[in-house]
Amino acid sequence: MRRPVRLLLLALFVASPARAADVSTVIFPPQRMPLTFSHQLHLDKKIACDFCHEKAPTSHAASDDLIPTEESCTLCHEIDRAHPERTAKPVTACAACHPGFVVGKEIERPVVPKPELRFDHQIHVARDIPCTRCHTGMDKVTLAGRAQLPDMALCLSCHDSGRGALHAPSRCSTCHLVKADGKLETEFSSGVLRPSGTLRGDAHTLDFKLHHAAVAQNDEGYCLNCHRRDECLSCHNGVVEPFDFHGNDYVDRHAVEARRNDPNCSSCHRSQSFCLGCHERLGVVDVRSGPDGAFVPIGPKHFHPPGWADPSAAGDPNHHAWQALRNLRQCVSCHREETCLQCHASRTGAGQMGKMQVNPHPIGWAGSDRCRALAHRNFRVCMQCHGPTDPQLARCR
Repeated sequence: MRRPVRLLLLALFVASPARAADVSTVIFPPQRMPLTFSHQLHLDKKIACDFCHEKAPTSHAASDDLIPTEESCTLCHEIDRAHPERTAKPVTACAACHPGFVVGKEIERPVVPKPELRFDHQIHVARDIPCTRCHTGMDKVTLAGRAQLPDMALCLSCHDSGRGALHAPSRCSTCHLVKADGKLETEFSSGVLRPSGTLRGDAHTLDFKLHHAAVAQNDEGYCLNCHRRDECLSCHNGVVEPFDFHGNDYVDRHAVEARRNDPNCSSCHRSQSFCLGCHERLGVVDVRSGPDGAFVPIGPKHFHPPGWADPSAAGDPNHHAWQALRNLRQCVSCHREETCLQCHASRTGAGQMGKMQVNPHPIGWAGSDRCRALAHRNFRVCMQCHGPTDPQLARCR
């Protein structure tokens, strides 16, 4: 028997149910292997992997056919095609390995599609990496298959940008196929390759568009392995509306997320022009002043609870002051600035402007450092509520 050689062997056999779900069907398409075979039995006899898979130690491509040939089997099994039913030990009858074998009928051959991957067995053999390091559980299975192929989590245990003992590179293109422009190839006849989430928690599920910001902010270069910058701009340019961002019937369901502001509506929409414009067209908004103040809707339906704008109920959690402090964006989705000024402005003379003169500032605001900083940064903000002769302005300028 030949000297055992430690190698990483790409065992291209049919899937075993143990771990088949962990191996990508896009990278390793489903296979068909009509054979009866026991890896466990052969490994128990201390037969080295390269005794049967003799081409593996010199293989440079994942597409290489490493399945043992009949010539390899005849080193131990005295196969005689002239007597296909002859029995001996080790087994020699064709039906012992080829189930359903019939004399005179063509044997069904294995079907092993080419893996959509780059892999060099010889490099791993040179580093004395044993087969079982990547092809786990071989001594416990009969016919090894896709379940014994290394998944991405296992590969990353060595390919970690040199942080481990092997100093293996972690570039995606180390293993994955690339296009002419350097981006990863993601579309294959076996399907579309998408991140599983193993590496960065970036599983491209249906709701990934809602949560991709964290991954993109942490490492933009990681995203650029597959995506071009213009793909980001197709949504983030503030002009084109990505219609597939929200789910079906979102108009009826958006109120809950809008109240939470999760996701942040203003990331894509302008509260005044988009939200308010739609609410005005549907009549779900206060767009005029009523005899009882700024919170009277157009129709008979009331959108706020009782006491919402009552000055005597300012300490009530149902009062609008509490909600405005928590999330002012929610207010401006229906109301314009003039709505607030009707009660909170100190200047008068413009219709109902400032009729109540309710001070929106906290105690001790006038003359405080925050007041002065705001006035210094943009004095026009102050002029929205205060008249040019308002004596309170003199304390902040």
